[in-house]
Amino acid sequence: MIKPLDAVWLMMETDETPMHMGVLAIFRKPQTTASNYFADLARSMRSVPPVAPWNCRVSRRVGYRLIEEKNFDIDYHFRRSALPEPGGERELGQMISSLHSTALDPHRPLWEVHLIEGLERNRFALYVKVHHALVGGVNGIPPVLATLSASARARGAEPLWAQPIVNSDQQDDLTDTLQWPGLSTTVDSLTTMGRAALGLLRGAIRPSERNSFLFPRGTPRSTLNRHITAQRRFATQQFEQQRIEALADATDSTVNEILTYLCGSSLRRFFKEYNALPDESLVGVIPVSLQERGQHLAGNAIAGLRVPLGTHIADPLRRLQSVKTALKEVREDRASLPEDSVTSYVMLRAAPLYASQVAGVGQFVPPLYNLAISNTLGEERPLYLNGARLEAVYPLSPLMQFTALSIDCVSYAGTLNIGFTGARETLPHLQRMAVYLGKALEDLEELVAEGELA
Repeated sequence: MIKPLDAVWLMMETDETPMHMGVLAIFRKPQTTASNYFADLARSMRSVPPVAPWNCRVSRRVGYRLIEEKNFDIDYHFRRSALPEPGGERELGQMISSLHSTALDPHRPLWEVHLIEGLERNRFALYVKVHHALVGGVNGIPPVLATLSASARARGAEPLWAQPIVNSDQQDDLTDTLQWPGLSTTVDSLTTMGRAALGLLRGAIRPSERNSFLFPRGTPRSTLNRHITAQRRFATQQFEQQRIEALADATDSTVNEILTYLCGSSLRRFFKEYNALPDESLVGVIPVSLQERGQHLAGNAIAGLRVPLGTHIADPLRRLQSVKTALKEVREDRASLPEDSVTSYVMLRAAPLYASQVAGVGQFVPPLYNLAISNTLGEERPLYLNGARLEAVYPLSPLMQFTALSIDCVSYAGTLNIGFTGARETLPHLQRMAVYLGKALEDLEELVAEGELA
């Protein structure tokens, strides 16, 4: 059986909310390459046989089990394509938006890799799409970066499907099935989730201090909490990391606090433009992988910590202070997570979120947050694929029903790379949000330069 905390991602999946995550990696070709560079790269990658779980599909006959796919077709899972002329950022964004909008085939192993040629300025891209149930953690960045080399001279790097995924507490043979270690743990976790779900609807209709743990107050209903379809938009932004660090030093902040402030400032401008900014602050949720705390958890357990983004505050410096105060409370909340019952805690806190995804129920569940925000530590060194330097890497997130936006950042080689994954019908002109993020950075730099913080 697939572990319950992993199987949840399969259970929540619908035609409108596919639960795959994505990674867009952009490379610059070596200065001297033969005309058959891409053909050789594709041939080399296709020649590597997959290992578990990449060669396994999900069987739903009795629970959720990963079973080996006897007729594995590498040409289906690894595809080579090219951008239409002129091969700019717009054309790449349109292709990635389309690829991320399409659900993975549930009858095949739940992943795809696309080699995309024709990007301007002698570049190409890899788009990786993997179901959340297969990859632990907040996003798929770490396993993708693990396939790259620190040397520009290295050739023949192993592709993603040659890398096994095994939790530190999981020693089972993955070539057959993934088993949950310990029946009592399963029963306890499911019982906890069941008890939490019993009071959800009653708590939504008659909120009280007693159920404020499950239904935190202060989240406004906004455009971001409308019903969404499967169609996605994707936009990107990239900054030099030293610009963010310089602002953090100048304002006595952390990098995370500056990034969160920039997200709130961008959202404020974007929604004011459409006359859709709520009177109360928009609330972001920061997904925190509990594996980071050294817990030997069965599955990719993720807790969500809520952060008001100060979007209702016009003054930028007061907005920054509001974000800093909110993130301090988040850090204290994270530190208080119980060490001896983390899995039960995660399922309890997540129960309203799971309930909100159930057809006919979700509309009665108050929004727990308006959007998701994440920041992942990447790699400090430049990385290479067959001599091609990785220039940028962006996460793409799955979107849940009634949550139309996720803003995800990853650090890499002195840059901060930010991906905006949005519901297509809900968020037209998503690229403007990325532009406004850059404008918020410039505005804060100007305030610092003018000595407004003194």
